[in-house]
Amino acid sequence: MRVSASRYALPLLLALTASLPAFAATGDSDDPKWCRNCHNDPQFSAVKFKQSAHTAQSCRDCHTGYQFNPHEPVEEPSGPEIDAAKKRGLKNPVAMAACMDCHDAPSDVPGAFPHGKKNDGTKPGLPYCLDCHGDPHEIQLMKSQPPAVRREAMNKRCIGCHGDAKRMAKFGKSAATVTAYEHTMHAIKLDLGSPDAPGCADCHPAHPPADEKKAALLAAGPCIKCHVGADPGFRALANHKPVTPKDRPVSFYTLKFFAWLTFLTILGLSLHVLLDAINVLRRARQTPRKRHDKAGPELGDLDPALLASVSGGRIEPKGTVLRFDVNQRIAHGLMALSFTLLALTGWPLSSHGVGASHFLVGVFGGLQSAGVVHRVAAVGLIIACLYHLTYLGVQFARGRLHFTMLPTAKDLRDLVANLGWLLGLRSAKPAYARFSYFEKFDYWAVFWGCVIMVGSGLVRWFPTQVMRYAPTWLYEVASIAHTDEALLAGLAIFVWHFYNVHLRPAVFPMSWVFLTGRMSYEEHAEEHGAEHAAWLAAAQAKAEAQAVAPTDEKREP
Repeated sequence: MRVSASRYALPLLLALTASLPAFAATGDSDDPKWCRNCHNDPQFSAVKFKQSAHTAQSCRDCHTGYQFNPHEPVEEPSGPEIDAAKKRGLKNPVAMAACMDCHDAPSDVPGAFPHGKKNDGTKPGLPYCLDCHGDPHEIQLMKSQPPAVRREAMNKRCIGCHGDAKRMAKFGKSAATVTAYEHTMHAIKLDLGSPDAPGCADCHPAHPPADEKKAALLAAGPCIKCHVGADPGFRALANHKPVTPKDRPVSFYTLKFFAWLTFLTILGLSLHVLLDAINVLRRARQTPRKRHDKAGPELGDLDPALLASVSGGRIEPKGTVLRFDVNQRIAHGLMALSFTLLALTGWPLSSHGVGASHFLVGVFGGLQSAGVVHRVAAVGLIIACLYHLTYLGVQFARGRLHFTMLPTAKDLRDLVANLGWLLGLRSAKPAYARFSYFEKFDYWAVFWGCVIMVGSGLVRWFPTQVMRYAPTWLYEVASIAHTDEALLAGLAIFVWHFYNVHLRPAVFPMSWVFLTGRMSYEEHAEEHGAEHAAWLAAAQAKAEAQAVAPTDEKREP
């Protein structure tokens, strides 16, 4: 019996058509487009995968054992790498093991490399590739990201584990090291976007470097990569020990000292300002008849030459009193300018978590240029101090230094009397001499601040040189003192000094003395009544003495 070929044509055609996808998938399975027919999650998209560091790899390169034929069973591979990944509890042990096909293992146990240490799965919690590097479909080339962004992302992954107290406790480590690290200059600069600031992995690489030079450099200490001449004393600074009485006692008690000093000082200054403001409002509501504050003594119409004589030339004929000469105004101008620049450029480092910090860094053109401005301003501050000290020395040599800025018992009495007046317990405020107690406070606070800031600033400016001869705690104390004293100085200037010389109703919007060096007779009588009265009494006594003294014309020959 003859069988017609047409009876088998249709079944044969159908069989060939059905097998085409399998043949195509097997023959062209290196193209991820076949996988995306089913695995259509956005993380596997062609656009996203194109940005990945693995864009040149096919799916089969990592997902070994899969034939990409839905009609054939998967032969799951096995081996020490996969076994270690399974014990770790990873969801994709095969893909995990596939990392080792391209990336050399940094330990002698293939597939098990928790930071280069052996792990047979008995220590759950140790990291593997995916724990640190993330989803392999999204890993980007290191060069495709800005250094600061890349290091910030790496740091977040490191902190994710090392900042977990429960996880670290399993290995006998403390999560407090993360807190200590976040207060280091490295972390602060990285947070502010510095491209040169190192991240965790720059100093603590997760994998031993393959390059011999890099390995030798790491063995000598990671600090030396950036800090030329860094010796063991300098490297000891990067210990990340928490600031506790046990681990870092000197730093701990230094922090406590400045914390209490700042709190008590600013509290006292704020209360003084508040009492003064309330007193101004209270007096403003009183009628002139009910006011009890007395005006200072008047100079009258005494001879200008006589007044100039008794005041050492400070009372001027044009109705003004010279408070500060040109040298004092120059020193103050240099101090004010340098302080302002130091505050603006130093604020981002001390308060990097505040949004304004990033704005200020941008204003100065980046962290590096802001650092240059900060150091130039620091030199300006030193020059201002030296200028003023030289001026005092010259005045002393000429016998013109009267030490009127030294605190005396009268200042304490004036403080008590003024507080009584501010509280309404006294009828008049005290009469101050040439400098009041709050002016003396300003002056000596600047001296204290300059000594602290210049000394600690030089230690931080030249750390490698200083640490060759100094103990570790000295740099730590200098860093704490520099930051906390800057905070104290800034608050004192804006809370106390600005109120007294700019915002106080009697001088608002500002006292021009710091520019002109002069104030009127009336202002001087109000602000420095004791000195004003002393000049008036001396001038009157001298005038009376001249009036009763015999003249040359009346003398007998």
